[in-house]
Amino acid sequence: MIESCSKKRMIIAIACLIGLSVLVLIIENELAPSDTRPHTHTTPHPNVTQREMCWIREEIEELEECQPCTALETQSGSPAVCSAGRYRQKIKCIKTGVVFRKCDRVVWLEEQHFWIFEGVMSVVGLVGCLATVARQRVLDHRVVQRIQRQVAAGV
Repeated sequence: MIESCSKKRMIIAIACLIGLSVLVLIIENELAPSDTRPHTHTTPHPNVTQREMCWIREEIEELEECQPCTALETQSGSPAVCSAGRYRQKIKCIKTGVVFRKCDRVVWLEEQHFWIFEGVMSVVGLVGCLATVARQRVLDHRVVQRIQRQVAAGV
């Protein structure tokens, strides 16, 4: 069945599938909740004080998105949540003030990893496509040469 499709129809079908995939990704991004996983800061770390656990018992305001801890913050243990985890989020508790809490994902970093993966897979697909086209040309050239030899031999 697929052999009977022309090159133009195949390109149109592939373009439609790519467009549909992009549309699904856009719709899914808009409809999905922004934070589906709970934060994993319910287990206190020995270096984290009760003041820094204020987000459990007080109203909070998020001042920053979840960010990766720098190497300096991890080595020095300041803020204390960086010694307990890889990511931190700056929040403001209503009574206590500004503190950091541990979080388990960085949205922009995950998006960056996703697009890097998509780019690599696109390059791999393109290389595979070019290799297939080149191989098909070689095979077609061999068939034409064989036919020319047969015609020249008078068969």
